[in-house]
Amino acid sequence: MVRLNGPVKRLENQKYWIDRIFKHNSLMNYVYPNESRYILEAFCLEEGELEFFDLGKEPIYRESFSVNKEIKPKGFIISNQCIQCGLCQKNCPQQCISNYQIQQERCLYCGLCYEKCPVQAIENKVL
Repeated sequence: MVRLNGPVKRLENQKYWIDRIFKHNSLMNYVYPNESRYILEAFCLEEGELEFFDLGKEPIYRESFSVNKEIKPKGFIISNQCIQCGLCQKNCPQQCISNYQIQQERCLYCGLCYEKCPVQAIENKVL
C-alpha cells in the first residue's frame, strides 16, 4: 500500500497529459478504453510525503519518503517513565515492541500500547 500526501496542481492541457500517460502505461487502455480515459485528471505534486506499507509481510513493514519536503517524525515512543510492566508489548498487534523500544518501521500507529500504558509512559508523536 502507498499513501501520498501533499498539495497538487491540476495541469493545463489535460488531453495532452492523459494521452502521454497512456502512451507510457499501455495497460491502462484496458481499464479506461477509448474516450473513457478523459474522466481522469492529470496533476503535478511538487512536495509531499510518501508512505510505503508492505502489508503482505508479518509483521508489516513501513517506510516514509519525502518529495521536496522534510519528513516530520511520527509514531509512538516509550519514555523513561516506563515501569517495564510489559502491557505495551502484550497489546501490540504487530509485536513491534522489544526491550521497551518501538520499532517504527513495523508499527501501525494504532495506539493500543498508548491506551494500555498504566503510567502514560508512551508518547504520541503522530502529527
